[in-house]
Amino acid sequence: MKPDVSRGVEPPLVRFAVGRLEAARLLDVSPSTFDTWVRQGLMPKGIKIGNLRRWDAGQLRACWYDLVEANQEGDVDDDIENPFDKTVG
Repeated sequence: MKPDVSRGVEPPLVRFAVGRLEAARLLDVSPSTFDTWVRQGLMPKGIKIGNLRRWDAGQLRACWYDLVEANQEGDVDDDIENPFDKTVG
């Protein structure tokens, strides 16, 4: 038997503009790290409308993919020994 989807169950809302805290959550970083990334130009500055600043979720995603690509090409830090590699946990 098919479930009845006409009973007011709405699909989740896809947000395309997010505030600072949600932008940080989307990237799984703290708000202060997100602010640093914005200051460094790694993430967009967002758009201010009145007293609100919002970030386009698509732009955040595009910037993230740019960071991933840039770090894959010139990643030399992986050759440095991590002192925790030999720690038993």
